[in-house]
Amino acid sequence: MRKAILAALAILAMAAVPAAVFAAKVIVPEGTEIKVRFDSAAKVDSGKLEKGASVKIVLAEDIKIGGKTIVEKGAGGTAVVEDAVKASRPGDPGKIKITFADLETKGDYKAALNGKIRLAGSVSDEGGGRKIISWIFILGLFIKGGQGEIDTALDYTATIAESIILESN
Repeated sequence: MRKAILAALAILAMAAVPAAVFAAKVIVPEGTEIKVRFDSAAKVDSGKLEKGASVKIVLAEDIKIGGKTIVEKGAGGTAVVEDAVKASRPGDPGKIKITFADLETKGDYKAALNGKIRLAGSVSDEGGGRKIISWIFILGLFIKGGQGEIDTALDYTATIAESIILESN
């Protein structure tokens, strides 16, 4: 009887403890696809950016695991210019390649030690060439090709580079 009373008291004590004490942990698995987009105010092209430059990205859709939102839409992140070649004369196009680097958490779950979620994937573009025009017209030697440009109005697919454990606040 005494054991039953102690067990009942233990259950009542656990019920009285705030839920935050029992922090939930969620694993976001490697390879999970997410949607990101670039800052719409930024011009992401080979004429403006150089190799190694950081570019801001934001999460375009919530990351959900088991129907629960783990990272909220709008979480900020970083992408890095892996390669950038400016358009040049005569008519050579510009090229740009940007690799997704990381994403901060936003919402009820955080990475340990304020860590970030590592991302994988990239997006690239090559501007239009104007080589033929530049050779047809003698003044065409002064015509540059188009810059490689990433459309900031579109969503792009990145993946989680390595599994990460997130804990509720």
